[in-house]
Amino acid sequence: MSAEKERLQTAQWVLERNLAWIAAAEVKVGVIVAIDTAMLGGLGAVLSAADGAARTHWAWFFTIAAVVFLGFGLLCAAMAVLPRINGPANSLLFFGRVGACDAVEYIDAFKKATHANLIDDWAAQIHRNAQIACDKFAWVKKAMWWSFLSVLPWFAGIVTLLNKK
Repeated sequence: MSAEKERLQTAQWVLERNLAWIAAAEVKVGVIVAIDTAMLGGLGAVLSAADGAARTHWAWFFTIAAVVFLGFGLLCAAMAVLPRINGPANSLLFFGRVGACDAVEYIDAFKKATHANLIDDWAAQIHRNAQIACDKFAWVKKAMWWSFLSVLPWFAGIVTLLNKK
């Protein structure tokens, strides 16, 4: 097997790994969204069931803080799953560029591509997908922190609203 062909296979493997990291970030977002919406639903249920005496200034403070923190968590989660569609300018691999050109034109360009052209294309795509993975995980990290921070006011809000003094 030629060295160029081995490099191309390695590039394909690295790209597949990067795509797996992107998918992993989106799985984490699903968990964050499910937990945050459940926490919001629970807080809403307790707030609607609480009588007027339980709705103290502290109860409102904790409830609003929890809602704001959970809202920021959900916003960051949404940012993590937004599609990133900026890819390499001239690519035979990136779906945005492939879909934008005529099928005959694409097939002709693909047939004419050398191993060196394909390695350059794969390397550019690997780099772009690594940037996307880093961006997504940065948003996932922010979403997780906001969600973790929301637990304290959420719990305090629930306890305050359930207090039967």
